[in-house]
Amino acid sequence: MFSFSLIIHVVAGFVALFTLWMPLFFRKGSRRHRFTGWIFTISMFIISGTSVHLALYRIWFDPTVTIEQFSFSIFLIFIAILSFSTAMYGLRVLRFKNHRGKHRHGIDWLIPAVLFMSAIIMSVYGFMVADSLLTWFPLLGVFLALSQLTYWWRQPRFRKSWVVEHLSGMLSCGIATVTAFVVFGAPQMFALDEAPIWLWFTPAIVITPLISYFSIKEKRKWRKRGKIDKTKPV
Repeated sequence: MFSFSLIIHVVAGFVALFTLWMPLFFRKGSRRHRFTGWIFTISMFIISGTSVHLALYRIWFDPTVTIEQFSFSIFLIFIAILSFSTAMYGLRVLRFKNHRGKHRHGIDWLIPAVLFMSAIIMSVYGFMVADSLLTWFPLLGVFLALSQLTYWWRQPRFRKSWVVEHLSGMLSCGIATVTAFVVFGAPQMFALDEAPIWLWFTPAIVITPLISYFSIKEKRKWRKRGKIDKTKPV
């Protein structure tokens, strides 16, 4: 089962890496956009599930597990939670396009709450073992969890806020995908001892400005149409 999960995990990982950017090149809502988006999303769900299985298997059934392997395993679980929560958020904002504040569906509060708590626990653990990646990377999860909770709590500032939130959710999920590949996959493929620390944070540094760019672009479009509340800062 471990080997089977590992194979599925690797295959789904490459599919996700390949399809991450494809929906951006197709018109929003088009057949190709939805098709490639669903392939990416399903791949991320598979990655999340197999990540948890691989991590728990090593923690519970490997008597020779080292502290480094244990840390790797729990970080893999955190990445799985981050991937699942952001992908689900990207889907849920599409389902509730007419969200008007104080969202009442418990699952949409529970998932970011789990992400927030896991990020805090992961960061504290990383600090305790003096691991920079485990200490600082989870703060991205804290930020994403709070932004999701904020969206579900308050009324959106313009009619198509869900477009920005959907894009943010999926690209944030992409950060988890690329980071996992850079930190775990690439060193094994290219026979490296470990990825340098600056490379760990490169996906977030590159993709986060893209999220901001597309978000600002969408907001400016709706501001010109007079459909944004100009009394609130963009």
